[in-house]
Amino acid sequence: PLAGADRDDMLSPLLDRMAIYQSFQQIGGARAALEMARDFSLQRFIFGRPLASYQATKHKLAEILIKLELARALAMHAVSELASGADSIGKSAAAARIAATQAYEEAARENLQIHGGIGFTWEANVHFHLRRSRLLALDLGSLEYWSKRLIVALSADLDRHDACDNMEGSTDGQ
Repeated sequence: PLAGADRDDMLSPLLDRMAIYQSFQQIGGARAALEMARDFSLQRFIFGRPLASYQATKHKLAEILIKLELARALAMHAVSELASGADSIGKSAAAARIAATQAYEEAARENLQIHGGIGFTWEANVHFHLRRSRLLALDLGSLEYWSKRLIVALSADLDRHDACDNMEGSTDGQ
């Protein structure tokens, strides 16, 4: 069995790869939850108007879409770095994982909120997204874990950048 740093060095690229793949699964779930909320708000009438016509509902759906598109962009960037074999895959994987987790959890919560009381029943499939978002959020580590991985990766980049600046500064004085 491998110990300590050797094990972490071997498992880290695999974990990053799995995080990128799971980010796409979360993005798909968030998209489905958003569409479910949108469809329900278009068919549900309150006070003679569709629920979707109210500004608060529009803002909720727009916020979900913004988080979803951010997560999609970060995941696409991470997969392109994965395909190219870039060194910064750890940062990209962590950023994609964090954004996708937040997007899916937000979409699932707001989907339930838009559905109201019917969302708590077995008749509506809202609970599938809520449970699935929680499961995927903890599957490869919590948001805190991935945030720490991102901070460590960014700190290492900053340290490398500072070291390069110090080396350039010392050669300029000669």
